[in-house]
Amino acid sequence: MNKRNIILASIILGVSLSIFSIVKFENTAKAGVYQDQSGNTVISDNISTYSVQAPPAETTAQTQQTNESNTNDEISVAVSDTQKSTADTTSNVPLSRGGTPSPKKLEEAKKMAQAAEAETKAKAEAKAKAETEAKAIAEKESKVELLDWWDSARYVFSRGTTAVVTDVYTGKSFKVQRTMGTNHADTEALTKEDTAIIKSIWGGFSWERRPVIVTVDGRKLAASMSAMPHAGVDSEPAYEYVNNRSNGYGSGENLDVIKGNDMDGHFDIHFLNSTRHMDGDKDPQHQTAIKVAAGK
Repeated sequence: MNKRNIILASIILGVSLSIFSIVKFENTAKAGVYQDQSGNTVISDNISTYSVQAPPAETTAQTQQTNESNTNDEISVAVSDTQKSTADTTSNVPLSRGGTPSPKKLEEAKKMAQAAEAETKAKAEAKAKAETEAKAIAEKESKVELLDWWDSARYVFSRGTTAVVTDVYTGKSFKVQRTMGTNHADTEALTKEDTAIIKSIWGGFSWERRPVIVTVDGRKLAASMSAMPHAGVDSEPAYEYVNNRSNGYGSGENLDVIKGNDMDGHFDIHFLNSTRHMDGDKDPQHQTAIKVAAGK
């Protein structure tokens, strides 16, 4: 090869090497991760280029704010639960400066709790006692006593005593007063209204014996009553000598004490083992009615 050809080949080789170096440099510059002019992230491997768009700044801020809010909520719940647990444990116990109940305050709280418990117990005992007493009174008032006339009934239903008489069969009641009587209770209606009730029960004045309950100061006594006024005149003074006493008793002491009750004289109420005035014997019909009144 001549000199001219050698020089030409050298020039061509040099130009080729220069072009190859420039191309390699550009490809190397494109490889890697970088941001383009729009702010997008670019990933290149000399073969393919991928563009990753950055999230908007506003979305990133909202995500950060939400995370912070959730964290704050969790902290608030934890603090609230802790405060509630502390309140349940040391309720009404004053705290010391350090936030922990002092021994003195705990002792005071203990004494307060004991006092409250004692007060509650005392109230419960008082209520139970009152209920027991009320029950005893109710039982006593509802119980019908079968008292012997000579032993006790004549003292319970003493002379001058006012009582309420209840007819066992009808349940009707009226007021009476024992005005006299020794072998049994000689009794008179307290008012004319009471006399009207008596007549409504017996169908007028009658010697019929009926079981009755005589209530005196809360005590209920089994008895028997006939509703025939006798031996008195309502219009005349009591205990004076009068004529024509009621029910054929003729002349004698006026055994009518309560005036203006639409009744001349008095009627009889018998109790267990009481007797008649005329012969001192017990009246069988009265004694049978007394047992009916007593539930015997």
